Amino acid sequence: MSYTTIKAIWPGEKHEDLQELRNGWGSGPVIWDAMCQKYLGARDGVIGKLWPLWKDQAIPEAHRAVLMMTYDRAYVTKKDYARAAADIRQFLQDFPPNDGRVNHWPALAALFETDPDIPAIGLHCTSVSEDPFQGPWNEEKEEYDPPDWEMCYDIYAEIDGEKVPVRSVRNSKS
Repeated sequence: MSYTTIKAIWPGEKHEDLQELRNGWGSGPVIWDAMCQKYLGARDGVIGKLWPLWKDQAIPEAHRAVLMMTYDRAYVTKKDYARAAADIRQFLQDFPPNDGRVNHWPALAALFETDPDIPAIGLHCTSVSEDPFQGPWNEEKEEYDPPDWEMCYDIYAEIDGEKVPVRSVRNSKS
């Protein structure tokens, strides 16, 4: 069974696995399904239209932020943990969890509410794909190289339109 990994991030330096949540269907797919149904009117065949919704100002910011939390190489910085928790709680209020399906978002909101002493938190939504915070495999060292930090980004800096010293999500998910 797949799992979701919560990542402790030190932007520009390192990342570590913080916690694993069983069943990766409880992270990204929960958000993608809800957003596709509400904003695109369908579940199937529209995932490519989902990614740019983060910049649609007609969609509540909480929904856009939570969607971005599912993106590869995205993270929330410590100064925005309370904001992330509030956005997740708002999303859960607007899209109540289905009792019959796994949903990691209440636990993620609770984690942000504890204000852990970590510079940033990101997600690796499913173990069936490569860790997006991992660099390429180095044959000589027989280990992964550090990630290309220019490919990683702060979710709320993007939403707020701040200039950040990394490649913008605007170029990767448009």
